[in-house]
Amino acid sequence: MYRLILLIILAAATAEAPALTFDFDSIAAKGPVPKFFVGAYRWVDRTFNGTDTAYVRSTGYKWNVKVRSSNWSDFNSFYFDRNHEMNMHSPFCSSIGADIQFMAVALGYDINLSRLTGGKDRSKSKFNFEFSSGLVSGRIYSINNTDGMTITSFGDLKNLDTPYKGINSTIWGIEAICVINPRRYSNSAAFSFGKIQLRSQGSWLVGLAFQSQKLDFDFSSLPDDIHQWLPEKWQGMRYATDGINIGVSGGYGYNWVPRRNWTIGVQAIIIPSLNYGYVNTDRKQYSFRMNHRLNLGAVWNHDRWFIGVTAKLDASLIYYYSTLVNGLTNIEAKAGWRFNLF
Repeated sequence: MYRLILLIILAAATAEAPALTFDFDSIAAKGPVPKFFVGAYRWVDRTFNGTDTAYVRSTGYKWNVKVRSSNWSDFNSFYFDRNHEMNMHSPFCSSIGADIQFMAVALGYDINLSRLTGGKDRSKSKFNFEFSSGLVSGRIYSINNTDGMTITSFGDLKNLDTPYKGINSTIWGIEAICVINPRRYSNSAAFSFGKIQLRSQGSWLVGLAFQSQKLDFDFSSLPDDIHQWLPEKWQGMRYATDGINIGVSGGYGYNWVPRRNWTIGVQAIIIPSLNYGYVNTDRKQYSFRMNHRLNLGAVWNHDRWFIGVTAKLDASLIYYYSTLVNGLTNIEAKAGWRFNLF
């Protein structure tokens, strides 16, 4: 993203030229202003994307086109005591799509397969935008669910298929992660396929996270044999929380290169957070939250071609006279081709 912005500035600074060129030495020779922006571009690129080429190298291409398949589902698990827990999840939403990408900026289109096959249209219920450089990566995301879920187990009752419509949830957030060892470990090599990991290497990860979380569960329509196990503090058979989380994230990522052209990556991140908001009360208060991220990725690169799979699990733990695990699972498969225009 930053490189695209600087390239646009460079283009504007040299607009009087009869033909636009991306040879930086030629641009710098046009005057002090282009020379300054060329120097700024090269400094930013070294700082954010500099690598030890024995471990990580560039793909050599700034553009790519790819097709992808995505499947995702959100879930909630309540733990009331040692003997009683309630698990529920939404139906998987499946889609296929294609996009064209320049550096970190992509434009694409998805077709909701769930809708085409007669399932629920939830294509607008999840949004995710990710950015990744060698040093810093980040994302903006949201997920909404007003369609309901399916209760799959409660206590000793397993393999249930009980529809549950009493949910209204809205979650969105912003996260940024800094790679401590960016010269030898590439976050994008295994997860966004923007670099090539040549030798196995890992790195500690640190970052910041902000999340707005609004969850509302109405259990009044559930059978009486479930009501008796709900906490007495849940007034009116209802569980509701509305607040913001601010946290510091920490974790570790490792890319394994079992053989040439293959990279298998794993990341585990925890985000201890301070929450300020309502939790089944009319009064705002502070509370502690813990979020977890587990990411798995595998990619095969062959010259311009790449094929990859990513699986991501996000889970948030909330305690209030019970424990609620609220989360999202997402699996994507991608195949693409890289190229240059200039």
